[in-house]
Amino acid sequence: MNPQPINKDVTEEDLNLIYDSFEELNQRLSSLAKEIFKNETDKKVLSKPSHFTFSIVHRAIELNRGFLTLAKANNWLTAINLIRLQQDNCMRLFALSLVKDRLDFYQRIIKGEHIRNIEDADGNKMNDSYLSKKLDSLYPGFKMLYNKISGFIHFSKEHIDFNNDKIETDDSFQMYVRLSETTELPIHEKVDYAFNMFMTGKELSKLLNGYKLSMADFMKGME
Repeated sequence: MNPQPINKDVTEEDLNLIYDSFEELNQRLSSLAKEIFKNETDKKVLSKPSHFTFSIVHRAIELNRGFLTLAKANNWLTAINLIRLQQDNCMRLFALSLVKDRLDFYQRIIKGEHIRNIEDADGNKMNDSYLSKKLDSLYPGFKMLYNKISGFIHFSKEHIDFNNDKIETDDSFQMYVRLSETTELPIHEKVDYAFNMFMTGKELSKLLNGYKLSMADFMKGME
């Protein structure tokens, strides 16, 4: 998929609407986890894979809260990194759906094994490149966002570009380099980053709902 042009016809009001949507998203994630918990404890069982899932949900909600705090403080250079961490949540929860034995998967994670070294049901090692590509078939654009935001995790060209402003004159330009000043982004970039963080959280909620449905079917099989 080719990168889509950023919509520049946006305002602070659009940004605030996205900010407000995070609370509803967090409530959705929390409600889904509570439904899973209730369905299992009604059967007097709390599965270990669900413990794995709840840990992801807790991290996701905290990341959303952290993103809002940083974005509202205009600390976008740090906030952007949290988009990649939220994608990490999506990939880890998705990995749970790809393995043959969820309990074995959980036990291996608890023992400290990296998911990238664990194989899915088809024998493929579930590294980030593989998982992001698989998720892209469900959520087009996931891989492209993954590639873009990954550049912010380790120091790279993205950080240098983020730190520079070019001030063009008639026949040349001047380079402005920040040291400790707050980075001021144009409103359309703020809206774009906030929207991507929100949409990644929505994708996680869809994966979580899929897990809830699969566990409901599993519990029915125990009756």
